[in-house]
Amino acid sequence: MIRAIVFDLDDTLYREKDFVTSGFRAVAQYLANTHGYCFQHLFPAMMTTFEEEGRKAVFDMLRDEFLDSSIPISELVDVYRRHRPSIRLFPGYSGLLRRLARYHRLGIITDGLPEVQQNKVQALRLQSLMDCIVYTWAFGMEKEKPHPFPFLLMLESLGTEPDSVIYVGDNPDKDCRGAHSAGMKYAQLRKCGLWDQETCPGINAPEFTIDTLLQLPLILRKLNGHERN
Repeated sequence: MIRAIVFDLDDTLYREKDFVTSGFRAVAQYLANTHGYCFQHLFPAMMTTFEEEGRKAVFDMLRDEFLDSSIPISELVDVYRRHRPSIRLFPGYSGLLRRLARYHRLGIITDGLPEVQQNKVQALRLQSLMDCIVYTWAFGMEKEKPHPFPFLLMLESLGTEPDSVIYVGDNPDKDCRGAHSAGMKYAQLRKCGLWDQETCPGINAPEFTIDTLLQLPLILRKLNGHERN
């Protein structure tokens, strides 16, 4: 019987691209407010670079094309990391999590800078819904998923046996490998196509593959028999 459900955060409960967009908007607004740059020039250029070259290229573009040398990139990175993100759970997830919390213990395991991830959790109003949140980097970057440590810590915190827990994530290498290393069942959020062992070598296939968390109640009914979800 499944007694606990544990989730990845980024691109599982909300769209990470929305966080990145929110962060770049905060940086552009900061440069406009404190250094006199034009928001309408900066923000579109940042988003175009993000879409075409990826997140890591954006600050290099700002330095090369817009900023004078007196503005350190570290200052902008700090604004990005500390801003209060404008993000939302995927549609229907807030109500789903509330219903699941009536019958199950809930948790989150997430990689990344703890302060950044905590800001996301607060913006999504997840604190009151979760029995435990493990920020893996708080224990050292070497403990990030798929290291077994955060998964075993979650089991200890929830007081549940591994076979009574299902973990839901979007990254086979981190989420599936880590969950299985701790003995948890795993539900893979499908991004494109089906689970393909050729593209996921050395990783056992997930017990379930879903397109949305809204399919979780059906899985739980199958696993738990008559229990309501």
